[in-house]
Amino acid sequence: MLRRLTPAVLSLALIVGCAADYVPGSGALSARERILGEHIFSVGYSRIADYYLAPVDLRQLTLDGLQGLVERDPAIGMETSGGVLRLTVRGHRVGEIALPDRNTPGPWAEVTSRAIERLRAHSSALAALGREETYQLVFESIVRDLDEYSRYTSAERATYERSQREGYGGVGLALQQEDGRHMIAEVTPGGPAAEAGIRSGELVLAIDGDLTDGLSADKVGELLRGHAGSVVMLTVGSTLAESRRLPVRRDWIVPNTVEASRDGHIGIVRIDRFNAATERNLRDALLRMARDPEGAPSGYVLDLRGNPGGKLDQAIAVADLFMRTGRILDTRGRHPDSMQHFEAAPDDVLNGAPMVVLVDGRSASAAEIVAAALQDSARAVIVGASSFGKGSVQTVTQLPNDGELFLTWSRFYAPSGYTLHRQGVQPTVCTSKDARSADEVLLSMVAGAIPPAAALALWRTRAPEDEEALTRLRESCPWKEHAPEIDLDVAKALLETPSLYRRALGMTQTNIAERQASAPSPEGVAGAFVP
Repeated sequence: MLRRLTPAVLSLALIVGCAADYVPGSGALSARERILGEHIFSVGYSRIADYYLAPVDLRQLTLDGLQGLVERDPAIGMETSGGVLRLTVRGHRVGEIALPDRNTPGPWAEVTSRAIERLRAHSSALAALGREETYQLVFESIVRDLDEYSRYTSAERATYERSQREGYGGVGLALQQEDGRHMIAEVTPGGPAAEAGIRSGELVLAIDGDLTDGLSADKVGELLRGHAGSVVMLTVGSTLAESRRLPVRRDWIVPNTVEASRDGHIGIVRIDRFNAATERNLRDALLRMARDPEGAPSGYVLDLRGNPGGKLDQAIAVADLFMRTGRILDTRGRHPDSMQHFEAAPDDVLNGAPMVVLVDGRSASAAEIVAAALQDSARAVIVGASSFGKGSVQTVTQLPNDGELFLTWSRFYAPSGYTLHRQGVQPTVCTSKDARSADEVLLSMVAGAIPPAAALALWRTRAPEDEEALTRLRESCPWKEHAPEIDLDVAKALLETPSLYRRALGMTQTNIAERQASAPSPEGVAGAFVP
């Protein structure tokens, strides 16, 4: 229960669309819920049929999904015979559903919804579930047999993930919970809280008069969020006796995924993931460095280690920041809209200043797009270890229940023609072998211990169909845990020694035309997201 700073005022809360849908323990579904369920599966099946990388059999898809209910309650039985799906619970027949003879989403969605209705009416294990949990069981079972990157996200989880990708209505605070109290760890520059004069290190003591002491971090976050333009009253300070009450007007907040610092004359920029504001925040950080009273950095490190990916358009935009010309990426899939080609615009925010990009085995997807584009265009030297190899693009569909369906709909290809799927990006300068210092890494590079670009190009060409070539490619610079400072020390040494940098940059040159000519065709012709 919330405690108030001011006298309590009793108010009524309107709760919409819950009580009439399902009576716990009854297993009965209301007409509204049956219609909603059928609509949810119809949208999901349609999206899979139209957009998934490979053609799908909706009959098998439906049976796979219903198998998720059997896993929850082993007393459920299902069998198909003569175009009919027969359902049993504890050996007793509870329903028969005629199966469509066409690969059309709507009728198969109806089969799914009707099967759920019959089984929930007779299975106590399913009757105990809310409808969201039921949808999740079915969709998770469906996507399990598609590929490792297609997935379903429940409405609650999807709401959080959307806020991280696209933003949310809020005040621009990052909180840290300690002993039940909520300390402000970070204030978003230029955000509503910063404009109101709120500072990091203060405590959020109350929100709209409700004391926050003892509330969970999730609850405090929920109270801080709201529609952009709405006003929230925050009480902040070290104690209630020394607190301030400030009205703060919420705005649309997109989390900042960019962190910038400077080490002498070298600028270091880290990107944690790619969301809707990454390119803008990166550009702003680089321009602030350029206006530094000490002068613009003479070289830059772009740290993509541990970056799991994010929005495709932002990966393209980030690569384009540094490239004056050339191909950034190709995507190819079954749906015509998945066949895309991205070219660089004729500008470079760094005006050609030397760049080193850091990657490791956890750099994936959007991070790999950026690294591959900058490597193939000889715009940057890649340092670190082979990246993850997540070379597919997911399209994201928000379903009628506010859950999200992520479907792999295309593969992406580096400018030089190779697919990043399973292969990843191989660094020009490898730090993950047995070297114990930056000096040892650089000596190995100078001695030619790293496989030449021609060998890497040959393995990349063969890797999609040749497991031995793929293994040799991945083992050329296998990722393993090592002292992270080695990566940064190597990057700084390259940027501080122009002859070493030029040598490393020359090692990235490959015969792009030859690789493109010999690159294998994608499968078939096979809002994107690359998590």
